[in-house]
Amino acid sequence: MPAPTAAELEQTAVDALTDAGLKGDAMDRLAKALAATTAEALASLVSESQVLPGIPAAVDPTSGAGSTAGPGFILPPLTLAPQLPDLAKEKLEDNGIVGTGKDPLAEVIAAALVAAIGLFAHQVQVAPGIAVAAFATAAPGSLL
Repeated sequence: MPAPTAAELEQTAVDALTDAGLKGDAMDRLAKALAATTAEALASLVSESQVLPGIPAAVDPTSGAGSTAGPGFILPPLTLAPQLPDLAKEKLEDNGIVGTGKDPLAEVIAAALVAAIGLFAHQVQVAPGIAVAAFATAAPGSLL
């Protein structure tokens, strides 16, 4: 499943900003910057995350065929966190959000995304039941 696009996230960003009581002519531009930053972070999560080794498996000792018997864990992209503040600054600037508050706002956006992605990676697991052939997984897994 691909990550949502900025366009798909934009209304959610508008709703969240509105629900938080933010108003003003820059709110739509802020929502676009927030949606674009989030979409890129999620795309990185989807494309660069890895399943950690060590998933227990039940296999036939001769053929190596079987399936995983326990959950696996996700390692989020390690390079994402240091890149997010600059990405957020870029998206804010692209949407006309400039001034002395831009850098601290970008840091807040980046920190929130890093925390959310970290929580996701710690709470979601790869479901058991991935096919194993020749002592290696042979099919994609599902998330729990």
